[in-house]
Amino acid sequence: MPSLTAHLLHLDESALKAATQHPFLEAAATQSLPLEHLKAWLAQDRLYALAYVNFMGALLAKVPIPTTADRESTLEWRAADVIIDCLINIRNESKLFEEMAAAEGWLEEICDAQPNRHTRAYQDLFAGAAAAQKPLIVGLTVLWATEECYLRAWRHAKSKMDSGLKVKEKDVMQRTFIPNWSSPEFEAFVRRIGALVNKFGSERAGEDGWEWQECETAWRQTVWLEREFWPDVKAEKKVTFE
Repeated sequence: MPSLTAHLLHLDESALKAATQHPFLEAAATQSLPLEHLKAWLAQDRLYALAYVNFMGALLAKVPIPTTADRESTLEWRAADVIIDCLINIRNESKLFEEMAAAEGWLEEICDAQPNRHTRAYQDLFAGAAAAQKPLIVGLTVLWATEECYLRAWRHAKSKMDSGLKVKEKDVMQRTFIPNWSSPEFEAFVRRIGALVNKFGSERAGEDGWEWQECETAWRQTVWLEREFWPDVKAEKKVTFE
């Protein structure tokens, strides 16, 4: 029996590739990303991050916190522990977005942005995955799916970077964002979430059960949204900020 995450990763490999090898990522890696597209992405990703905070809060509220002496070894506590760490990480990432925008003089513009249709779709996906009638595994699957796609996307971007660039020659995408989400530390965190999803998938849901079907639907929705979330770019000019 395959793990739940392995099963999901092989459902539609072409869709996953489209979501994680988007032209935006290559443009970000090669200093050919138009400035307006960078700002559009940053503004929407900031709104996504804030919606993610509410999503984590809703998931955490669904976890029955154990009080027994073996609390830390229980699956429920492992879930709570991961979600708490997700909240810490997204707080730091939101701060990173805003500090970078402030340094470039874009903070007010970024913060005034309204969610586009894809960001609103993500907000709806988060709300649905954490709804009271949904089993916790569906919300955890969406959580893992977003992070797995992000890891693959930024590792793809890293593969397109010129490895010979000196630090002073790199822009903020090459210097900050790409290393942040392609790092071994981020990969280890994503694997930790995946292991939790697989544990729930084997212990709390059967391969042929309706919970796996719900997770398949959630995975497909997330992969589609990941592809659509990247701005549609054409490499027209080099970004002129440091």
